[in-house]
Amino acid sequence: MIWIALGLSVETVVFILAGIAWFLSMGYTFAEAGAGAVIIVFMALSLIHQISLLIGSPLPGFILEPVALTVLLFFGLRRVPQLFRKLAPATHLFRQEIFSGLTIVAALTVMAGMVVMGWFSADLNGGVYPCSGLAAGSVCGGLVQMVGVDPIPPLNAPALFYHTARFGLGPNACGFGMLAYMAVGFSTYALARRYSWPPMALTVTLMVLSMPRLAFLGIWPTAELVSTATIVFSTVLIYRLLEQHRSGDLRFFFLCILFSIYANPLSLALAPVMGLLLVVIMVRRHGWLMWRELLADKPLFSALALLSALGLAQIPIFALNLAHGHPFFGRAVAFDNDGIIGGAANLVRYLFISFDPTEPVQRMLAWSVGLDLSSLVMGIYKSLVAPVFGHAGMDGSFTLVFSGSGRMGFGPFALLLVLPSMIHALVRGPRRLKAVSVAWTGYLYLAALVVAWHPGSIAVLSPLYAANGFLVAFALPPWRLRRRGMRLLQTAFALLLAWSIACGGRMPV
Repeated sequence: MIWIALGLSVETVVFILAGIAWFLSMGYTFAEAGAGAVIIVFMALSLIHQISLLIGSPLPGFILEPVALTVLLFFGLRRVPQLFRKLAPATHLFRQEIFSGLTIVAALTVMAGMVVMGWFSADLNGGVYPCSGLAAGSVCGGLVQMVGVDPIPPLNAPALFYHTARFGLGPNACGFGMLAYMAVGFSTYALARRYSWPPMALTVTLMVLSMPRLAFLGIWPTAELVSTATIVFSTVLIYRLLEQHRSGDLRFFFLCILFSIYANPLSLALAPVMGLLLVVIMVRRHGWLMWRELLADKPLFSALALLSALGLAQIPIFALNLAHGHPFFGRAVAFDNDGIIGGAANLVRYLFISFDPTEPVQRMLAWSVGLDLSSLVMGIYKSLVAPVFGHAGMDGSFTLVFSGSGRMGFGPFALLLVLPSMIHALVRGPRRLKAVSVAWTGYLYLAALVVAWHPGSIAVLSPLYAANGFLVAFALPPWRLRRRGMRLLQTAFALLLAWSIACGGRMPV
């Protein structure tokens, strides 16, 4: 099993390097190419294994996987020299910002070490499957046959994890979580560079990567992080379409927002939000004529993208579930039946759950001044929020999330920096940033209004905070944040990141 895990990991790294070289040849920056390579490899593997899972045979995977990835290698490896040439500016940046650069590299090295250590532990086994009651290494017996008994959730991420699960290995055996985590970092840097110099962009990237929940999911991969990484990269594609308006980026964008769909019903709502954001920004900048030109360009590639989109949109899965009387998403979804009151109550709950000073800060305050911060905040909630809204919009109890106390939140900087930056962009930003902020505000209100509050509602915030982290680069230009202030922030981010990885390595899944 160890040798299989090693082989799959080496194979995945080679494919991603080929993808980076391919994207670089198409004019992507190194950060954009790094994120795009991870997402396109994830997407290709998922599509291949979805076919295997649907028909109940591993044969399509063993045939299509080498073919599809050989094509990627053919187009990518011959551009490897260009890859090494593009690495030179990146190494120069890391020499300039050695603290942030080394912190990120050290964090990824530790994560890679955890992946290798997992090969020698029990975590190596126990594949993640989209349907229950199956032995590790089996092929679901054909989901078309099994759907008559068990509902099927969306397969985009589970099919990706089947890449290792078909050999009886867990999803972390290939480092999929770390790769998705890297894609978030690459995308954040690419977006932040559009509004800041490299040092600030790297600092903002460190801030996003230090969010405890993202670091935890980077160690223990789930569909939530794969979807989040895809959404953040789709924001990069929106900017590329505005700047260069290439039809390939448009096709890739629509594939990305479809690939982001997973078992969380709000992921299905986020896809049209991102699509609408692109349409609004593109039409305001270039008009409808540009849309017609992009859609008409290279019809053969558009037809292939459409074929892939049918699978990524999970249309066969949703149709099978509905045909057999199962819930649309493979599981029952509790909707908010309290209307605007329930939506307003859930918005307040999302604000409260974003407050995450982390468990060490909670213990330090309790030890130094005898202050129980968790009880204080819950007391505020019970005295101010509960009497007004009661249980409106709820389908479960409300509890705070202090990272390290059993669940992982987003740390203190999501509430202190990201949310204020969204408000700042909405009020003072250029039209493009205002549109981005409006879209994400609409997504958050949609999440609060449509789905009832439950203990897993915190997952709704993962794409929001990850995709809007780059706004901090716009809100904190050099004349507002001097060198000393940046160093203080970098130190705080680095400490939070180190603690998050240490805590995530200890906590069970």
